[in-house]
Amino acid sequence: MTESGNVLLPDGTDVPFAGIAEALARRNDERPRAFQSRALSATIVAIGPDDLLNEAADALRRLGGQTAVRAILISVGSASRPVPRVSGDVVALSGLKPSFVNNAVAALRLSSLPTIVWWRGGRPDMLTDLARLADRVVLEGAPLDVWPHAAGLFEEAAFSDLRWTRLTRWRTLMAHFFDIPEVRDAAQGFKRLRVTGADAVAASLFADWLAGSLGRAGGIELEFVRTSRDVFIEEVLFGDQNQELALRLAGSATCVLTSAAVRGHRSAARTVTLGDQSLAALMTEELRVRARDRAFETAVRGFLGRS
Repeated sequence: MTESGNVLLPDGTDVPFAGIAEALARRNDERPRAFQSRALSATIVAIGPDDLLNEAADALRRLGGQTAVRAILISVGSASRPVPRVSGDVVALSGLKPSFVNNAVAALRLSSLPTIVWWRGGRPDMLTDLARLADRVVLEGAPLDVWPHAAGLFEEAAFSDLRWTRLTRWRTLMAHFFDIPEVRDAAQGFKRLRVTGADAVAASLFADWLAGSLGRAGGIELEFVRTSRDVFIEEVLFGDQNQELALRLAGSATCVLTSAAVRGHRSAARTVTLGDQSLAALMTEELRVRARDRAFETAVRGFLGRS
C-alpha cells in the first residue's frame, strides 16, 4: 500500500511469485469460452505510481475488448519481494525496488511476443534497462528531464509519447492540406504557427514535426496560447498575414473544423471526427506500431535542442 492509501490492483488476488503462471491460466479458464481461445498479442509493462497504474489497468481491460495482452503493473518502492497480485491477464507488483524491476519484467513478459513499456512515472535511469528488454517504450506525462535520457536510447528501442499519439489526428489533418497544389505553393512563405491548447510541449512537438516535414532547417516561429478549456489542442493556425491553414476543435470537442484560405484556392471548410482519445484507444494505436518513429525522434531532438 502506498502512502496515499491507494492499493494497486484492488480487485486482484495475492499469489506467490512462483504461482503467477498458474493463476493466469486459471483466470483464463474462468473467462467466457469466446475469450479463452484468443491468443495474446503483446506484453504491456506499465510503470508508475499506484493510482496511475490502476487507471492504466482500467484502460488495458477496455483495450482487451479488441486485442488480448498480458499487462504487468509495477510501482517502485523499497520492497525486494512484494506479493504479486493477479486479476485476469494483469499482474501487479507494488513498491518494487528499482534495481529489481528489470528482472521482474524479464521473468513475467512473454518473450515470444512484443514487449511495450508504458512509462507513467519513475526514475529516468530505470529506462536504460527497460529499453533493452522492450520493443517499444511509450512515455506519458514524463517530466522533461526524462526526455534527454530517452533520446539517448533511441537505438535500443522504438520510443513514442502519448502526447505524440494525441497529435496524430492533428498532424494528419495538417498534412492533408498539402495535397492541394495551391497550398504547397503558398506554404513556402508561411512562417507563423499558432497553437492554442493545454500542453506547451505538445505544441512544440507539432511545430518541430511541421518544420521537419517542410524541410525548414531554421524551424518555424511558434506562438503557444494556453486555452481556458479542458482540451489537449483547441486550435492550430499556420500561415502569413493574408493566408491561413486552420484546424479548430468544435464546441463538442469530438470533431475538428478544417479550412484553407490561400490565394488561387477556393476557401472551403469541412468537419472531421477527432476519433477516440481515451487511454485505451491511444494504447491500441501504439500497439499497431512496430518500427521506430523517426518523425517523433526528430521532433524530440528539435525540442531538446531549443530547451
